[in-house]
Amino acid sequence: MGTDVLAGLASRSFQPRVYGVGAWTDNLHFAYDLVALLKPRLLVELGTDRGESYFCFCQSVVENRIGTRCFAVDNWRGDLHAGGYDETTFEQVSAYNRQNYANFSTLLRSAFDAALAQFADGAIDLLHLDGLHTEEAVRHDLERWLPKLRAGGFLLMHDVLVRNRGFGVWKVWADLIQRGRAFTFQIGPGLGVWQKGEGSLPPMLESLFTAPNESGDLLIEYYRRKAARLQQEITQQWQDGSIRQTAFAQQTIVQVFHTHDGAHREEDSVFARIGHESWKEISISLPARSGAAPLRIDFVSAFTTIDIASIVVGSSAGEHYRADGGREFGAIRVEGDGKREPHDKSFRLKITGLDPQLYLPILNIPETVEQPVVTLRLRISSVTPND
Repeated sequence: MGTDVLAGLASRSFQPRVYGVGAWTDNLHFAYDLVALLKPRLLVELGTDRGESYFCFCQSVVENRIGTRCFAVDNWRGDLHAGGYDETTFEQVSAYNRQNYANFSTLLRSAFDAALAQFADGAIDLLHLDGLHTEEAVRHDLERWLPKLRAGGFLLMHDVLVRNRGFGVWKVWADLIQRGRAFTFQIGPGLGVWQKGEGSLPPMLESLFTAPNESGDLLIEYYRRKAARLQQEITQQWQDGSIRQTAFAQQTIVQVFHTHDGAHREEDSVFARIGHESWKEISISLPARSGAAPLRIDFVSAFTTIDIASIVVGSSAGEHYRADGGREFGAIRVEGDGKREPHDKSFRLKITGLDPQLYLPILNIPETVEQPVVTLRLRISSVTPND
């Protein structure tokens, strides 16, 4: 089969309209092809967040003229692994869906279990599971939703390679692949593709499911190149400032790193996400007995201006730290891609790149404190505000 397996791929001319806003960027071209090849009558996604994967499915439905009914199920409030976020996420996802895909796409804002009754057993052709990633949650979701997938249908599970931050998808995936035909994309956080029972496969999927073989190797390399190209585009957008015009720029991630030894690691961080242009208060709960030696706050934000009115670290035992004025603000250290600008009322931070960092003073929080909470009152603006 060789290069023939690449010739008919729909994604050869695909340019995703929504990308770079989640962990799915590396798998978008495959997702686009999968929908084009399978032509599912019913597609259901559990865990949509900002819609990176879901809107890729929908884009394929439109551009390949497939009569698919699509459903996205999410509470649009966040969770332990996605982080919490405000109403901005649902408002933007809902508006985008309404403007582009309303005739075949439905957003179901509910818990996964509450949505089960919407679908008959054996009705779903393509199911994507991407909710809370603890082992317990994934096993629960899989047990409840697999009966909804038809015999011969396909299940996608994301983050099957991630083994930190409490992720347990990989454990569930290791068990599931013993129960059916499967393929694992070793790209990014990993994507598992699983077929329920037996059924005929398009040549592309047959090549992947029976890999290693010449066609399978070509496909894997093809998708690696497509993923790398998208990542290069994102890098270029940061370099030339055009990231401001992308979907990424509509919200900002606030990430808090906690430490006992002064080292700041991704696995020891908690984050939330907020919309722009108005004053908001967010509270980010840290794990039990987190260290604050020191706390570091990062803003993943596309060249915005961030005004901070206050930062408070507290718990049930009371306040452990408060910064809401001159002397306290002066003790906060700025490093990385951020520059503090003078302002008479707030701590004003101008974002100049991808990785701005604020370091709070070292705090001695008693070990008896089980769960510190970092609360920020802030406003994020796309342009420097006048006030």
